[in-house]
Amino acid sequence: MKSESRIRHLRSSRYKRLAALFGGPLGVALIGRAELAAAFERVLAHCPGHDSLICRTTGGVPKVCFMQKMEQLAASTARGGAGRRTWERTFLEREVLPCLETFGRTFPPELAPVLDYARGEIEADLAYLRQGVLNKPVE
Repeated sequence: MKSESRIRHLRSSRYKRLAALFGGPLGVALIGRAELAAAFERVLAHCPGHDSLICRTTGGVPKVCFMQKMEQLAASTARGGAGRRTWERTFLEREVLPCLETFGRTFPPELAPVLDYARGEIEADLAYLRQGVLNKPVE
């Protein structure tokens, strides 16, 4: 089994990559889709926000909102603790997945590879959190 510190590092790196992906027009180049940069930047700047999230009611800064969530997760995953993992799981389910749902409804089909990549990374981490691996002793 991988050491807990290695797992934390890998999880933190995952969210740093996602923050970079959503951080600017060239973020999509990180996943080999640089040709989508202009369309991705334009669409992300006009995210309407999800009905259940505060970004919808406050008008938020959609271009920055999701990136900040990824940075927050990167910082959290770099630290240990079962309580923190519970918070991360809740945050992913209540804040991040609704954002991806909104992106899926509002983004044009040509941006599906970007959303598929982000969704795959987040769902992989959620699967890890749902396993309860953190409650088992590290070997």
